[in-house]
Amino acid sequence: MMRANRYSEFKTGWPALLSATIGSAVGVTALLFYSLGSFTGALQMEFGWNRAEVSSAFLYTTIALVIFAAPLGWLLDRFGPRRVAMISVPGLTLSLILLGQFRGELVHFYLLFALAGLLGLGTTSIVYTKAVNSAFFTSRGLALGITLGGLGVAALALPPLVTGVVQSLGWRTGFTALAVLSLLVIPFVLFGLKVSGHRAESSRELAGMNRADAVKSRTFWTILAGFLLVGGSVPAVIPHMVPMLTDSGLAPASAAGIASLIGLGVIVGRLGIGFLVDRFFAPYVAAPLFLTTALGCLLLMWGGPGLAPVAAIMIGVSFGAEADLIAFLCGNYFGLRRYGFIYGLIYAAFSIAVAVGPIWAGSFFDRTGSYDGALITVAVMLTIGSLVLLTLPKVQPFASTAPTAKPVTQADDLAV
Repeated sequence: MMRANRYSEFKTGWPALLSATIGSAVGVTALLFYSLGSFTGALQMEFGWNRAEVSSAFLYTTIALVIFAAPLGWLLDRFGPRRVAMISVPGLTLSLILLGQFRGELVHFYLLFALAGLLGLGTTSIVYTKAVNSAFFTSRGLALGITLGGLGVAALALPPLVTGVVQSLGWRTGFTALAVLSLLVIPFVLFGLKVSGHRAESSRELAGMNRADAVKSRTFWTILAGFLLVGGSVPAVIPHMVPMLTDSGLAPASAAGIASLIGLGVIVGRLGIGFLVDRFFAPYVAAPLFLTTALGCLLLMWGGPGLAPVAAIMIGVSFGAEADLIAFLCGNYFGLRRYGFIYGLIYAAFSIAVAVGPIWAGSFFDRTGSYDGALITVAVMLTIGSLVLLTLPKVQPFASTAPTAKPVTQADDLAV
């Protein structure tokens, strides 16, 4: 019966799953984060910025995401993923076109990255995981793994693609190419994501905790603390992979090819973790993967270019699993009633950690001329983060439960 239920979920939920997977691959986070390393050398050469300054650009995208994540969650709970995404995708495209036209000061460059975060807010995993969580219950982990595996495809494809465009046609054309990619999701959003939210749920209310109870729970703060540590560690390395490898003597194209292997690790890790968390307690699955990435960082430091491909895959195994694990845990511990708001809060804090990571890693290099200290710090943070997540309670009240609970009243709809 369980296998039949899982099959039926994919049979009915595949349009949302496909749309969310493609959306994850061409959203603001994927396009800007995974490509930033490919722009670093060209931006340094033209403007004289150092690596910490270039790496800081994504922080401003994240600031915009953080400031507006909670309002986005509220809109998402009210109006559903399709309406939110259809407004945001063209906004992201516009911001990428403007980046391709940039000729100003560093602060203006940062402001354009912030604009991309603001206009592209509805292309993040906050939106797409809501659609998938609403369609999948018994196979929620695997569905989320497939969805956010789209980020793995981006990590695999973007470094060599963007590096090739930048070397052949210049970095401005590179941003224009990203703008074109951002539009690919529009037909899938239109026809694959159904309208949902309170206004489209007819007379029934989604099951789940209210905002106040969720935020006051130990579970909420444990998830937040664990993923702050994890989010501030692995992503610190990713934008520096290409310059790190070119420093060791590799050609830019070779370095980009090795860096893209992170994407292969992401795809394998996400599908694997998605399959396993449906069957085993999620922290028991996540901790070994995070520790594998910690070992990969140390291998990258000790093994040099010869072991860099293996290290890149090991780093990618858990990279990106954070976002689908957050979505999975939020759905299972807090339910879907206020999912957008609760996930938005944790995702906002997590995004800050993700954005700060490359900055402190770049600062390590600017001060010491080496990434060794950054790689050791990442390994330590991953270990501590794994231990924190292992303290989560094993009882998950909304795991594999029905999507709706009880009739909605006007008072319920306005409740915290």
